[in-house]
Amino acid sequence: MRTALLVLGMHRSGTSALTGVLGLCGATLPRHLGVASHESNPLGHWEPQKIVDIHDRFLKSAGTGWDSILSYPDAIFRSKSAIDCRHNLLKVARAEYGNSSLFVLKDPRTSRLMRLWRPVLSEMGVGPRVVIIVRNPLEIADSLSRRDAWSEYRSLLVWVRYLLSAERETRDMPRCFVNYDQLINDWRSVVKILSSGLDIELPVRSPATDSDVDRFLRKDLRHHRRDPQEFLGRNDIADCLKRAYRCFSAAANTGRIDCAALDNVAQELDEAEATFKHISRSADAAVLHTISPEQAFTSKQDALLAIVLADFGRANDTAEHSKRKLDEIMRSRSWRFTRAFRVFGRTTADIFRRVQCLLGVGKTLPSR
Repeated sequence: MRTALLVLGMHRSGTSALTGVLGLCGATLPRHLGVASHESNPLGHWEPQKIVDIHDRFLKSAGTGWDSILSYPDAIFRSKSAIDCRHNLLKVARAEYGNSSLFVLKDPRTSRLMRLWRPVLSEMGVGPRVVIIVRNPLEIADSLSRRDAWSEYRSLLVWVRYLLSAERETRDMPRCFVNYDQLINDWRSVVKILSSGLDIELPVRSPATDSDVDRFLRKDLRHHRRDPQEFLGRNDIADCLKRAYRCFSAAANTGRIDCAALDNVAQELDEAEATFKHISRSADAAVLHTISPEQAFTSKQDALLAIVLADFGRANDTAEHSKRKLDEIMRSRSWRFTRAFRVFGRTTADIFRRVQCLLGVGKTLPSR
């Protein structure tokens, strides 16, 4: 049977680096790669742009996105859009990988969209082999802050959503967990673990190939380093996130995963999300503004407060983004040229408020 290596994990966690290594070792990469920003990912993303676009269109049609801090409703995977999406994924995957006996499928969004891909891979006659990459969440947050100006709390919650979904949806598949640090420092041992753990043989391994990989994984391109104990020791980070990180780190180090512990984390987040949605819709929403990181993680409302702080961060990120866009427009030549045609008396502050209302960011929430 043909084999697909599914590289799963959060954005900025090393999925691109791992995919590049597997490609250099002979696994088939997609024929049409997305164009990576040299600044944000000089190694390349190594993902099929058409599949990324299909994923994004599906999520948009469902009223969500790759960056949602909340879980994806089960109903979206039973929708007409899901049926259309699977059809499109099947068509594109066949075009991208042809008859390859061993290919790599990488788009971090797949971590949360495995329910779309299962029937697609089955119809292609492809057996999945899963690699889930684990990286210090604070390093991921630093990278997302640099690339997308995300707040830390937001990044941490999206990170755990990706990893929990990737783990839960692949329990019946051959899989391995790998550590980002190990990939960067000793990629040969990672390839050995994958080959034995997934029962695959990468078709190209030679001294020349190894030299190519060594040049590809340049250590100077790693911009963010954090001590794992910093994440585990911080009082303003939810205990449920720390428990999840311990489980995933242990899986990468030992090959054993504590599914029950992760199910508990997922249940806590699901229950907290239901409460968060209820409060957000009710007159009690003002209570959300009284929460501070100092008090946040001393109570049993741990998961709820993680969601609240992530939502605060998301709202701030959105408001800051709209302000920057407005500043760019006002500095533009076209804006200055059309000044005489604009309504008299409309102040800059009034324009900014209008843009905020259009974007649904009525006010700026406090950030960490």
